[in-house]
Amino acid sequence: MTSEAAGGERSRGPGPAPLSTRLMARSLGALYLCGSLVGFAYLLLPHPGVRDSVAATMAVLALLIGACLACGLADRAPRWSFHVVIAVIQLVVTIAYVAQQEPLSDARLFYLWATPFAAALFTRPTATAHVVWTNLCFAVALRLMPGDPLVDLRVLLLTSATLVAVAVLVATLAEAMRRGQVRLARLAEQDLLSGLPNRRALERHLAESVARSGVAREGSTHLALLDLDHFKHVNDTYGHQAGDELIRDVSLRLRATVGADAFVARMGGDEFAVVVREPAPGSPGAAERALTRLLDALVTGLSADVELSVGRVFSSVSVGCASLGDGAGAGSTEDLLRRADVALYRAKADGRRRWRAFDDTLRAEVERTTLLSNGLRHALADGELSLVHQPVVDRVSGQVRGVEVLLRWVSASWGPVAPSEFVPLAEETGLIAGIGDWVLEEAVAQSSRWRVGGVVDEQFYVAVNVSGRQFVPGFDQHVLAVLRRHGVPPHCLVVEVTETATLSEEATTTEVMTRLRAAGVRIALDDFGTGYSSLSHLLRLPVDILKIDRSFVSGLGRGDGSERQVVSAVTGLAASLGMHVVAEGVETAEQLAVLGELGVDGLQGYLLGRPVPAVEVEERLLAARGAGTAADTLPGPRQVSR
Repeated sequence: MTSEAAGGERSRGPGPAPLSTRLMARSLGALYLCGSLVGFAYLLLPHPGVRDSVAATMAVLALLIGACLACGLADRAPRWSFHVVIAVIQLVVTIAYVAQQEPLSDARLFYLWATPFAAALFTRPTATAHVVWTNLCFAVALRLMPGDPLVDLRVLLLTSATLVAVAVLVATLAEAMRRGQVRLARLAEQDLLSGLPNRRALERHLAESVARSGVAREGSTHLALLDLDHFKHVNDTYGHQAGDELIRDVSLRLRATVGADAFVARMGGDEFAVVVREPAPGSPGAAERALTRLLDALVTGLSADVELSVGRVFSSVSVGCASLGDGAGAGSTEDLLRRADVALYRAKADGRRRWRAFDDTLRAEVERTTLLSNGLRHALADGELSLVHQPVVDRVSGQVRGVEVLLRWVSASWGPVAPSEFVPLAEETGLIAGIGDWVLEEAVAQSSRWRVGGVVDEQFYVAVNVSGRQFVPGFDQHVLAVLRRHGVPPHCLVVEVTETATLSEEATTTEVMTRLRAAGVRIALDDFGTGYSSLSHLLRLPVDILKIDRSFVSGLGRGDGSERQVVSAVTGLAASLGMHVVAEGVETAEQLAVLGELGVDGLQGYLLGRPVPAVEVEERLLAARGAGTAADTLPGPRQVSR
């Protein structure tokens, strides 16, 4: 759609000319350059009926105008100036025609120079006005010539009919082309699956809303990004056709929820966007309350059972919202999208099926995350990363049978950074692969030094936490190569992977785990009970050790006994599957006693040993070896300390 069709012929302010205006200028310039060439050719050929002076004047005039337009000299001219140019040209043509003093002169054909162009590029009313103006000029020219009125009338009717016919034909073709362009533009900004506007349309609409809010100060713009929870599970379980059905259903419910005043778009995949324009609030907090009601309605309205062709599927949504003027910097489209995306990520991290607005707290977290991310990229090279080792004690003998290797980061800028903060960051940024390789190399090298020095026996193992991002094809070969390089048997290494990591990319993870286990490396399922996996999922995994999460251990010996029942069930399940059980987070003698009653195989926690550098572990092992096993048995109640 042209600018005229969209909003009338308004003059532009300073700045680069729009594409339509530049195209019009170039086209008009090409038209007059061609006309000038025809005029000069006309002078060289026999041409009865038109004076040389008139033809030469028109040719030179067309050459000058065409050169100015074709070279871009008029790109910054306001749109109305093109109408003036066409109108003036028709006046010049009229003067040349009158100069001929002959109604049947070929000079009247010069009227065709601009009329088709006006019909092609302007709207019907504007093109009609140009045709009327041209006919008026032609009628005035005939009146200024001596001659027979009847002849003049016939010439007027014939020429006017020709102008109108050409204008109607060109205008009809141009209108059809414009409608086609509008359809193509709509298709380019429409999501075919949902029928909603797509990301391209969203960015355009958002840019316009931001511009109105920032320049005209017409209220504020709010952007909400929505993401379907566990949509991948629907696709993987029921197929992509079911996923498409769910997208269409959510699209209908989304439009019904937000109403006609909001702009709704599908970003792609299972992500949607809603743009709400709020006028200047009539009372303090009115816009905020309205937005809160809308966000609540989105979460509740889109969380429901959906009837698909494969059956009923539960759908829920997480929402992240950002607004102009939320204290997070400039109000550009990119800023708004980025802040809403950060809020959406936090809503999903907080448990899904909820909404979160971007605020000063999130902004501070984003700034810290950015700084930590930049620092983490250089932490390994700067020697800021180190390893500590926490003993894993055998419940029956009381001896240290292995250690879990834990990563620590002491930043030169921020001091100690918690693993719960920098490990997820390393996974998000992709740094976990390089850091994980370094941890594995250092842990196996330390195990080799202990074995060569006689500090540990042949059954002593080191456990290394491996991120789900590391379970890629070829990872098993890399692990075995590290073991061979340091001369450590595969059974002396335990690879710990979280239950959540096995739930994502299960096929690849299971395949790599199977090959490692076949080579002799033991596999431990860490934080068992927190990933909400099914028993069938556990049966498919090649696991040797189940590690009970500290959240279950902390409640042992107190409360209603539910934690005891969980631990008892896990130990019974592990025994039936031929797995060992290690309890994490043992901190009190009471917990220790209950775990002993329940038959847990291994124990790990502050009661039995804090995470310490390798040298301190070595001192403990050597001391226990020199004094006999009594020095390394489980502590009694009086030995409990943190």
